[in-house]
Amino acid sequence: MNPRKRWIFTPQDPKLIQQLSLDLKLSPLLIQILLNRGLSTAEDIQNYLNPELSKLADPFLMKDMAKAVQHIEDALEQKLKITVYGDYDVDGTTGATLLYLLLKDLGANVDVYIPHRVQEGYGLNFKALENLRDQKTDLVITVDNGISSVEEAKRAQELGLKLIIIDHHQVPPQIPMAMAVLNPKQSDCQYPYKELSGVGVAFQLAIALRAHLRKKSFFAFRTEPNLKKFLALVALGTIADVVPLTGQNRILVKAGLEVLSRSEEPGIVALKEVSQVKGKVSPVHVGYRLGPRLNAVGRLESAKLGFDLLVCQDRDEAQKLAQALDAANRERQQIEEQILEEAILKVQKELLPQKRKAILVFEPHWHIGVVGIVASRLAEKFCLPALVGCIEGDTVRCSARSIASLNLFEALGACKDQLLKFGGHHHAAGLTFKVQQATALQDNLDLFINEKLGEEDFIPRLKMDAKLQLSDIDEALMEQLSLLEPFGAGNPEPLFQLDEACVSSAQILQEKHLKILLKDGLRLVESIGFGMFQAYADLPQKISLAFQAQWNEWNGSRRIQLKLGDFPR
Repeated sequence: MNPRKRWIFTPQDPKLIQQLSLDLKLSPLLIQILLNRGLSTAEDIQNYLNPELSKLADPFLMKDMAKAVQHIEDALEQKLKITVYGDYDVDGTTGATLLYLLLKDLGANVDVYIPHRVQEGYGLNFKALENLRDQKTDLVITVDNGISSVEEAKRAQELGLKLIIIDHHQVPPQIPMAMAVLNPKQSDCQYPYKELSGVGVAFQLAIALRAHLRKKSFFAFRTEPNLKKFLALVALGTIADVVPLTGQNRILVKAGLEVLSRSEEPGIVALKEVSQVKGKVSPVHVGYRLGPRLNAVGRLESAKLGFDLLVCQDRDEAQKLAQALDAANRERQQIEEQILEEAILKVQKELLPQKRKAILVFEPHWHIGVVGIVASRLAEKFCLPALVGCIEGDTVRCSARSIASLNLFEALGACKDQLLKFGGHHHAAGLTFKVQQATALQDNLDLFINEKLGEEDFIPRLKMDAKLQLSDIDEALMEQLSLLEPFGAGNPEPLFQLDEACVSSAQILQEKHLKILLKDGLRLVESIGFGMFQAYADLPQKISLAFQAQWNEWNGSRRIQLKLGDFPR
């Protein structure tokens, strides 16, 4: 079991809580939770609680949007061949699917290309561009990649390929040459929200393109596409990419989950069936069931299978494709567990004794498609930034995941002399380096982290929202909390503290989970601690809990259950 986390409470402002509670007719508890999320005015709170599509920002505020739609209109008129160049993760695949389907609806001569993670790696590459030229492509539109492809963009120009870049990753000092570059993180971009996913940026292009073509009477003799059907793809990619579910993303995901829940698209229906997702789809379903299956084929085989499923219109074929994704996900899980076990041993034997500030581990037999997940699990387990890689010849390809207090992109930038290539953002990155540079890279990472962080930054923290009594946890509370959905990165599920709760009974489930029945008078409330089985042996009669209140639905019945986040041991 992981070390105990530090419980952090946001300071309260009783006067502000009371005023906003009266003005908005919301409970003080709900106001406190909203304040904890940085919403300090009545207008901010109302916008948050009412995430409507009508509140989406004007897509033409995004730098180069007008250029992008004009070049696409020209391609449609001239019947040029367009290739959408996606990425092998869920964000890139859903973004490529969205643009492909939209352009198909508009009558375009359009194809899609998704690079192979193992054989080609991330982003644009020379050989793929040369192949696209040979296949008579005129315009390449990237989705979820391209912002770091300076040399590849030059090669595209030499090959006579027009290029539009759609990306959301951190912007490097030099921006590639292209007909248009859509990325809200560009310093001179006026789009007000900077945290869109790749598919989120693609959806903004879809809105802008339809509006532009509408003005040009393009739909006088053609059916205008209904963009709402694409929101299911936006929800899948946005949640799976773990971007903040705030602002524009909150609007898109809330609407997208509704579309995803009722979708009758054969590919999505088959994906939900094989993932055992029924009824209302939640971010948890996307993050732990739907997303991993779409990701698995991109990790082990070709992400084109995921694309094929999402565009499939034949139910039998969709079932076969979904089953292939499910099989790939099971294989991915097995490979991941083996690598994780080996990586933990390396960390414990080689890095912890040296008191390293970052984890850097790699082996020739580790699968490059799975090292990112392993890096996430190592970072969580040891509360250290983790770089996990695969040796290919004299080169190491790595995926990296950070801890909350460290900007990973900035840290890698400080080590660029040891790197052949890197890209990413605050929390996650990809990089390559020569094997002989490993020690220097480890040393420089340690040096940078020592300068930037203190010992407190390596203690896992839980941001608590409020203290509750067991008697406070009822259906009225659950109804209030539902107003805050959808939960995810940037909008976490509220976390509460419960002091001195009486333990009625406890048991271990499936040899790893801890189930505790808490007692308040005659009332019993279930709580579940996933992976917390080790605490069973010395469980006291009364405990203080950090928990989230959730509905547990089983066999048609529904009851409140506390999901344990931590408790003193």
